[in-house]
Amino acid sequence: MSRCRAVAFAVLTLLAGRAALAEGGPVLRAGDRLKITFYETMEIPNPAPGDKGQSAGAAAVIQTFYQRVDLSGEYAVEQGGALSLPFFGFVPAAGKPLETLKTDLMGVFETAFGRHGGVTVGLVQRAPVFVVGSVRAPGAYPYAGGMIVLQAVALAGGRDKDPATLSGVVETLREREREDGARTRLKRALARKAALTTGRMGTEAQERLRTLAGPEEATALLGAEAKVLRLEASLQTSDEGSRKAAADASGTEVDLLRKRLETYGAQIAARGDRLRTMEALFSRQVVESERVADVRRDFIDMEGRRRDYEVGILQAEQRQRMAREALDQGNARHRLAAEREIALIDAEIVSAERALSTASVVGATMSAGWARDPVLAYRIVRSGAGGAQVLSVTETDTLEPGDVLKVVIDPRGDEHPRNATAEATPSRADAAP
Repeated sequence: MSRCRAVAFAVLTLLAGRAALAEGGPVLRAGDRLKITFYETMEIPNPAPGDKGQSAGAAAVIQTFYQRVDLSGEYAVEQGGALSLPFFGFVPAAGKPLETLKTDLMGVFETAFGRHGGVTVGLVQRAPVFVVGSVRAPGAYPYAGGMIVLQAVALAGGRDKDPATLSGVVETLREREREDGARTRLKRALARKAALTTGRMGTEAQERLRTLAGPEEATALLGAEAKVLRLEASLQTSDEGSRKAAADASGTEVDLLRKRLETYGAQIAARGDRLRTMEALFSRQVVESERVADVRRDFIDMEGRRRDYEVGILQAEQRQRMAREALDQGNARHRLAAEREIALIDAEIVSAERALSTASVVGATMSAGWARDPVLAYRIVRSGAGGAQVLSVTETDTLEPGDVLKVVIDPRGDEHPRNATAEATPSRADAAP
């Protein structure tokens, strides 16, 4: 009869916990620490200028909230299941969802003060999980949402004095993680190579990727790499366009300076003819020396400016050459980077394949090794309204705050029950006649 009560308790505990979690947040337990903040509603008269009469005064009221610092703070759910609050005394909390406790606290506040108020309740810390038995470091460990039995055992250092069993399981899981990581690296490298290469090499990489990842994941990976390549091609086109524009601008500058020099040369030739004419007239004493000197200075200045034009053309031609060289070098660097990336990807594919093969073999060997070891059994001591109950669970079952997990070696080596409700061992109190 006590065994039936234990099974019923386990079923009701799980169902009640799930329903409460869906409706009002996590179910509170002894040891949980809460941050509670109370607010009180106040109505402050605020008559507007010019308002008269009782109706105007009643309408001009501001409703505001202010925090009750004397009541707010962090409180722990005590072992008796209640919160000890200043002024309010003990308020039952254990077994209630968070939202239900919030509603109760609002009711307690309004009953005590006769005024409306508000309250916020937040979980600061859950009750710890206690791990005992055949583990390396028994003790209390912080509870994390969704924690399963195997995680708690791992926190406790694994199986005690027999690393071939539980620590072997943990190491095998780590090896499986390394295997998954190597497989992910290989898939990404194959997708990148398929996107970068065309022809036979690209097709071969695509087929290997589909074999390794499946059609749907392969299509998604190829699409993502194609998107990245389009962005890279857009950036390359933009850079190449900038370099080509610089080369074209330098060429245009050279052509313009040459045309100007040609026009200027004609002007200098005309000034030279004029200077020779003035010198001939001066030799016959037709013009004065000052006029000849002015024409000669003008001619010399124009000769100086022509040399400046020639220097400018040389500089512009040098800029044009540098711009064309930058354009050619940029294209060459892009081709070299593409070839280098393909070579690096090939090396990454070889490395990932080697790591995947090694991890697969090691994982399979370790799984075969620890699977033959004695089977561990797990028991949870869980407190409830009917007292403490002992439940048989598997390593993937979920723990609750305040649970005591006991790890023992099952001498029978039987398979564990599939869930916490499949088998329940009654507590000593229930087993007593």
